[in-house]
Order: sequence, then structure tokens, then C-alpha cells
Amino acid sequence: MLRMLDRVLMALFAFAAFTALVYMPLFLLGCGWEGLAQGPQGECSDSVIGRAWLGYVEVEPVYARAPLWLRLLNEFDTWFFGWFYLLSLAVFARGRQESPRYRALATFMSGMMAYAMFFYLTQATLSWPASGAKLGQVYTYNGLWLLLFTLLLARLYLFRPPPALETAHG
Repeated sequence: MLRMLDRVLMALFAFAAFTALVYMPLFLLGCGWEGLAQGPQGECSDSVIGRAWLGYVEVEPVYARAPLWLRLLNEFDTWFFGWFYLLSLAVFARGRQESPRYRALATFMSGMMAYAMFFYLTQATLSWPASGAKLGQVYTYNGLWLLLFTLLLARLYLFRPPPALETAHG
């Protein structure tokens, strides 16, 4: 069970790292928030990633004119969490997830992400009548980060190896 959960977490960390360190920077450097605000007539139409963001605007219209707090939430994932995703991949690949330092860092990062996602999803839900967001898709796309960090905490605190194995690896 632990190996399978670790593999799932590694796959989720790989996806999150790609999103934070490749996909988001290509958006920011390609067309960015200003290009996204221009809609299909703007420069976001010139790239695959820009068009993907334009597609997400159809799901969550607030991104067409994303307020500063929402921009920061997205960029914080890139500049702060991206490196944590890579670190986590390395930690899990080396079997060092039981390390007290990693557990402390992972707990801190999980709390920050849970707060940010709860804030964002609450805002999306409360503004839904005015925004016209497709909440099912918003929850599905963004719930992946909640799933990642919930599974991470469950793995670190609920699904731990027996003490004899824990000392052998950590």
C-alpha cells in the first residue's frame, strides 16, 4: 500500500512540478495576464499554452481580468511551490519521506496550499452566480492540488511504515 501511495504521490508531484515550472512560466512569459485579458484577439491565441488558458477562462471567467490576489496565488505556486514539488520527487525517489525535516517542511507547505485552495474555491463558489464559472470543472482542475497535499499528509502521518522499517530508511 505504501509503495503504491508513494508512486501516486510521485506522479502528482511530477505533474505539479511540470505545471509550476514549465506550464505557468511559459504562460507568464508568453502572453501573461495582460494577454489573457485581451481574449481570443490577443497574443494568447498565438501559443498552445495561451490557448489553453483562454479555454480555462471559459470555465472560470474571473481569469479574464484576474484580480491581483488571484494572480499572486497562481504565481506563488510557480515561484515557491515549484521547487517543493521537485524536492518532494527527489525525497520520495530516495525513500527519505520519513525524515523529520522533510515531514516538517511538507506539513508547512501542505497547510499553506490547503489554505490557498480553500480560499480560492470558496471565492469561486461564492462568486459563481455573478461569474458564471463552471464549478464542477473548477473543483476538478483545482481539487488536484488539494488531493496532492491531502494524500501527502495522509502518507506522512496516517500511512507510515512500521517502526523497524522506518528506522532502516530514515
